[in-house]
Amino acid sequence: MRRQILIAFALATVILAAGCLGGLLHPAAVPPAIVPVEGAAPGEVPVYTFPFGDGEETIRIEPDPAVYAGAKEADRQLYLYEDLAKEEWIPIYYLAFVNDSHQEPFYTDLLATLREIRDREELDDDRYLELIAAFVQSIPYSTDASMTEPKFPIETYVDAEGDCDDKSLLLAGLLAREGYGVALLYFGEEKHMAVGVKSAGCRYRNTTYAYIETTNRSYVGIPPAALADGTILSSDPLVIQVGDGDGLYAACEEIKTIERALSASRDRVDELEEELTVRTRELEADRKALTALDSKMADLFRSGKTGEYNRLVTEYNRMAGDYNEAIDAYNVMLDEAEAAVNLHNHLVGNAHDRPGSYLRAREYLTG
Repeated sequence: MRRQILIAFALATVILAAGCLGGLLHPAAVPPAIVPVEGAAPGEVPVYTFPFGDGEETIRIEPDPAVYAGAKEADRQLYLYEDLAKEEWIPIYYLAFVNDSHQEPFYTDLLATLREIRDREELDDDRYLELIAAFVQSIPYSTDASMTEPKFPIETYVDAEGDCDDKSLLLAGLLAREGYGVALLYFGEEKHMAVGVKSAGCRYRNTTYAYIETTNRSYVGIPPAALADGTILSSDPLVIQVGDGDGLYAACEEIKTIERALSASRDRVDELEEELTVRTRELEADRKALTALDSKMADLFRSGKTGEYNRLVTEYNRMAGDYNEAIDAYNVMLDEAEAAVNLHNHLVGNAHDRPGSYLRAREYLTG
């Protein structure tokens, strides 16, 4: 969940001191900033190995310990010197974390590693975006109860954990520097943050962006039905533009196919589950009837009542034939349910392999 924004209002003091020139002497807002701690000792360097495509990729860089230490010690309050609307000061606050200039070498090093994977695997722009998203999504989700404000992206990387705003700030910063049109999607009512990327066809709600959830491995362009804690995103987000590049996400038709297959397989499992429940009761009743008839026939046979016995044999064989046909139909339904479950689980678990998921989804939908 998104952490709170700390704001220090300094309106009265500053206006009295500066008079009519207050706007010239002070900016409207002073956001958090990193002051590097020279001589800071380097700590343990994280290594990230995460699934992508049909294999795994590994990311390892060594961020400047002075910048990391400065980020850790930064004053994270936003100081307002004018009465700004929240639509004005919220972007100022979050963009300060993304764009602090001391982090540029960190972004450069991290993107150099990501570009090496892009070039080696010959990824197009869509797959490269998915690679960056898969990396950030692989960073463990965690909320530090002792820290109520967002982290700078360099902290999220070195700490090897972060919550929704921490990871979203990192992803948006990376995508913006690679020329994608990207924004933060700030859900004030639900206390959540995600990332949006310009897209051709899978726009989220009232925005021009495809939705990217950073708290788990998921597809670009498919928003969650609900967050991990059950929260449903019902409000329109505040869009905070981070990068205005021309890069966009163009794989929306494949994403829509995957989304349709996810929905169809889930719906089919629900339908079959109901039908299988009914059929299970019917089969149990038929089984009991066959057992009772078999017992009656055995009694007739032992008592020598062959005429009545022979009559019931014909009835038994008819009932047994119907029962076996019902069993066969039941097994066909079980196989179909299993196929739908397997597809759904595969699609959910392989968001890092959009091309492969698309082929599986298309095959399922076309039968």
